[in-house]
Order: sequence, then structure tokens, then C-alpha cells
Amino acid sequence: MLLAVLLALCASGRAEATAHPGPDPTATAPATLTAPLTATATPTPTAAPLDLAALSARARALHLADSPAWRRLGHWRPRWLGGVKGENDAPAFYRSPEGQYDPAAELDATLAGLLTPPPPGGDELADARCRFPARARYLAGALGFELDALPARPCPRLAEFVERVQARSVTVVFSSYYLNSPASAFGHTFLRLNRAETARAGKTQELLDYGVDYSAQVDTGNAVLYAVKGLFGLFKGTFNHYPYYYKVREYADFESRDLWEYDLDLAPAEVAQLVDHLWELGGAWFDYWYLDENCSYHVLGALEAAAPRLDLTSWVAPRPLTVPADTVKALLRNPGLVRASHYRPAVRTQFEARVRTLTPAAAGAVEALAADAAAPLPAAASPAEQAAALDAAADLLDLRHGKGMLLGEKPWASANRQALLVRRAGLRVVSPELVLPPPETLRPERGHGSLRAGLGGGLTRPLGTGRPQGGFATLDLRLCLHDLLDPPDGYPAHSQIEFLPTRLRWDARAARLELDETSAVRIVSLSPATRFDLRPSWRFRLGAEVLRDAGCDRCTAGVLAAGGGLAVALVPGALDAALFADAEVTGSAGLGGWGGGRLRVGLGPGGLLRARLGQKVALLAQGAWRWLPEAAPRETFGVDLAARFHLSRGLSLALEARRRPEEAALGLTLYAYDWL
Repeated sequence: MLLAVLLALCASGRAEATAHPGPDPTATAPATLTAPLTATATPTPTAAPLDLAALSARARALHLADSPAWRRLGHWRPRWLGGVKGENDAPAFYRSPEGQYDPAAELDATLAGLLTPPPPGGDELADARCRFPARARYLAGALGFELDALPARPCPRLAEFVERVQARSVTVVFSSYYLNSPASAFGHTFLRLNRAETARAGKTQELLDYGVDYSAQVDTGNAVLYAVKGLFGLFKGTFNHYPYYYKVREYADFESRDLWEYDLDLAPAEVAQLVDHLWELGGAWFDYWYLDENCSYHVLGALEAAAPRLDLTSWVAPRPLTVPADTVKALLRNPGLVRASHYRPAVRTQFEARVRTLTPAAAGAVEALAADAAAPLPAAASPAEQAAALDAAADLLDLRHGKGMLLGEKPWASANRQALLVRRAGLRVVSPELVLPPPETLRPERGHGSLRAGLGGGLTRPLGTGRPQGGFATLDLRLCLHDLLDPPDGYPAHSQIEFLPTRLRWDARAARLELDETSAVRIVSLSPATRFDLRPSWRFRLGAEVLRDAGCDRCTAGVLAAGGGLAVALVPGALDAALFADAEVTGSAGLGGWGGGRLRVGLGPGGLLRARLGQKVALLAQGAWRWLPEAAPRETFGVDLAARFHLSRGLSLALEARRRPEEAALGLTLYAYDWL
């Protein structure tokens, strides 16, 4: 289970496909765009057949196998030890037996396939022209022949796919962070194929567009297997397409995740090439690696294959983890690529905005109305205020029971919602449209880099050990993503999720280097309680640290800790507090723990208080007390205080103090983000 959580935390992609409707079973692979599809499906025979030997010689003379366009269509990447390797792991994706490692051999095999007349009654997907329309389009353009010059063949499944999606433009969609589902903790990115030339040109039709995402095909419910297979690329990752309304329902409604949509400025030919390439990928798969080759990475790879002028994967590939927000940043690093962005608020965001417009009396009636549509409305409320309360009550039912109502699992909620709508209609009042401006500070592209390094130093004062006080230096490293004190832009205000935060400390007086603390994963999820939302807050940590108490002073111990509690926003947006009931297990060879063993169990309360002074300063105080049954000593504690000053989006200065039973420390650390 722990491995599963760790794994999912690092997974920028979603492992969701098994629970979702897959692609049309008649389409083993996804499909193409209109213009190319039409041409592919109804080719015109030519009296001058192409010569394979001449085309192959021309391709070699032009070094097409080394061209970025061809390399990206085959997803070939350089290998550390030289040469290249195709990232696609489906044997059928390469027509040559050596194709995965030899782009030139694959080019020759593809040309041979394109020029070979199909056998009567043969499988459409065994034919190069129908199976690889994007490759055919590229080779025709690069070698200077018309697609109509190829042997005629029908491609009805390809044509049907192209007709179904009718793509005219492309949008990249970022679904915001969702800590309550580990597989979505880092967000998710996917494509939307728009039927309009410009997204939102047909405002009421975009929900009928198609979303295309890349996700793992999870084939186990075992948490350990899930973790192992995800970390080591043992799931198949596939591209699938769904009606966009389905994705909106899933993310914005069921999971209450805001959606950010980025319209791309792609030429019609590039859009067509993208659809063709998605068709090629649809019949294949990649090994799904949660840390790097995930949804974000392969979405960028598909865009690069369609538009070789773009430079996308080269920015995310050097990073040890590919985070969905980095997808957006990679898009914006290509000037002019993103021509517009849109914000689609989640159902929770809409409900909270609607409630803020209510009078106190009307807001007080919402909870009762959500339970019983016949509940009384405030007597003094105007018809407009009554209508607003009924609207909010219907939203509250959507928020709490949307999925259950859709699946027919909560018929009482469906019936009550319908009764609310009937009562609302009886008022004959038109409510103003609820328009929510995009929360600019939460744009994913505004977030700090996921990697972080810190260099600092300070003084320690040993307590009761007889050791002299002295100085120390520290080196901090973190693979990703965000903590409660980091620059707030671009990230949820009440969430912390970190993978492999590690601090090394050099003790100058003892000339000793030690692993001060590290965590495979560290999470804090705060849900400030409101009258409509009493979700618990929680935190989790798996890692190791140097103990500084009488149980085992300065020995390194493994730690597994978890806690649950409640959080409140004392001053919304500025001051938050949380109280937890924690449990932890600490293990070390030097510990005298439970039953004389080396494991020490700790139980007790913990809490935090965080203040934000605008976007530039954050203060955090944390404390925890632990009762240690069957151990000596019988209790321990820890207090941490920190103030962080954000000098820029990529640089912060932190003043940190720490108190443990055997030591007090004060230090200063400079943190840097985005150094790759």
C-alpha cells in the first residue's frame, strides 16, 4: 500500500483507463483528420507507378531517416550508449524487424509497404497506407510524390475515425491537482480535438468534442503489484479517445478539479497530421512509467510528431520526473504556440462562488434544502434570493452525490434534485449567469519548478548531552513538487506533496556528514472546514531521519507516520490552522522499542499554524508530542518554526528553527527552483 501511494504520488499520469469507456471497438487504432482521411479512403489510381528503389535511394540521399520529423513519428530517442531506440513497445508499430532500433530500416520497410498493392480482402490495419497515414503523408511530402500515386486501397475504419472526431483545432487540457486520489496527485494533461477552427467558437458544442489521453491500462487491484508495475514500466500505456463531456464530468464534477484549457496555434496540416499520428498510436502501446514516460511526456511527443517545428520533450526529458504542469510550461516556451487559454471551474468552485452571493438567511437554508426539497425558505427572502438558494442546493447535491446520481446508486438524491428544480421553476425567476474569472495566481504555468535545491548553514546547541555547540552546513534536494511554504502561485493553497525531499548535514565540529532527514513521500492535505464541507485533513510520511532524543540520540531511523484531523481557515487566504491525531512507527538498530525490539511506536497530537503575508512571505509553526508505549523514554516531541521569503519565482530564503529533546538548531537556507 505504501509503495502504491509513493508510486502514485510520482505518477503524473492517471491509471484510470480500465474504469473508463475505451475507444470504439471497431477502431483498433485511433484515427485521423478529415482532409487526409478523405484522400486516403478514396485514392485516385495513377498510370505512373512509383519506383521503390528510386524512392529509397532518394530518401537515403536526403538523409530522411535522420530527420527530426521521421525520428519523432517513430518516437526514436538517443540511447546512452549510442544509437537510438524507439519508445513504442508494440511490435506492430515498426514494420521492419529492426525498426525499433533502426530508423532507416523502418523507413525502407514503410516505403515498401506503401508501394505494395494490398491483397484482396486483407486486414486494413496490416496495410501500411491505412495503418500509418502520418508516415505516408510525411514521406510523400519529403520525397515529392502525391498520395494518390500510391496503390489504391480503401481504409474504412480510418475514415470512420476521422469523420467521428472532425478535428479542426487542438487544445491541451490540464486537470488540476487532486491529492485524494494518489494517481492524480500531480494533475493530468490530455488533448481535446475541437470540431471548430477556434476552441469555444461554438461555445455550446465543445462538450461534444473528443478528448484524447494517454494512460496506464491497470490490470490489478493489488496495491503492491500496482506500485511495482507502475514504477518499473510493467503497465501498458495507450492513447484513448472519449467525448469531452465525459472527461469534464469525471474531473470537474466527480473529482472537483478545475480544468485549464490551452488552445494551440497549429496549422490545418499539423492538426491533420496529429490526428493521423494518434490513429497510428492507437493501435500500439508504450510501457507506462509513472515517473517519466507518463501522460504528459507522450502527449508532448505526439504533438512533436505532428509539428516537428515544436520543441517540447527536450525541456521535460532531462528532469527525473515529468510533471503535468511542466507540460503547460513546455507549450509556453514555444512562442506563439498557445493562442488562448480558458478556465473551466469545478463544481466545488462553482458552488462556493454561488454561496458567497447568498444572504446569511438563504445560505442557512441550503443544507436543509439539499436534504429535503420541501424545506422552508427564508420568509423574508425575495423570489430572486429564494431562487439563488435553490440553485445552490442543487449544486450541493451535484457536489456531494454527482457520481452516485449518474450511476443510479443514489435515487433519493436524484429525486430530491428533481424536486428542487421543479420548485425553482415555480418561482419564474431568471438567475444571472454565474461567471467566474480565472484565478490567475493558480495558473499551472505560474508555478515554481518541481525540482528544488537548497544550501544553508547555522548553529546547533546540544541539550543535556555534553556535546559542545557548533556550526553546520546543509544541502537540500527535492525531486518534486511543493510544500506549504513554497511560492504559492500555480499550486493548491492547502496541499503539500513532495517526493524525495532530502537534507544532508555537515557537522563542522565533529567533522561528520549525516543524512539529516529524507522522505520517499511527504504529504499534507488540508481541507479547511466550512458549514458545507467537513472533510478531514490528513498527512502522511514515509522516510528516515536522525533522532535527537534520549531514545537514541543521533541515530538514523526509518519513519512511517500518518495522521488525520481537522483544519480551519482562521483568516481565509492568510491564516490556517490544523490539528491532527498522529501515529508513527520508528525503527532503528539503536532503539529500545516495543517489546525490546527495535521498533518504536509513537501516538499523540500534532498541529500546525501557517500564515501567508501576500505572495512573498510565508510562516509555518509545527509541533508534535508523542507518547512512546513500552519504550524509553516514554515521550518525545518536536517543534519546527520557519519563515520563507520569496525573492523571485525561482529563489527563496528561509529562516528555520528546530527544537528536539536533545538539540536546538537555527539555520538559514537559500532555496533555488528551476535550475534545469
